[in-house]
Amino acid sequence: MDRTSAILACGVTIFLCGAICNRTRNALERAGVTVIPWLTGTETQVLEGFLGGRLAELTMPGIAV
Repeated sequence: MDRTSAILACGVTIFLCGAICNRTRNALERAGVTVIPWLTGTETQVLEGFLGGRLAELTMPGIAV
């Protein structure tokens, strides 16, 4: 099973990540998954940022939000 299929098999609807290749991102988005890339921090920081509407604080340097 490839990476994209494994993610979809888990029932993921929102994918929070750091770097992601265009091929994987496009495949996930075509399957209806919302991809929020270029995040930095621990899993807890990213989850809390997502739940609190503060993901802009966690984007990687140089990334326009």
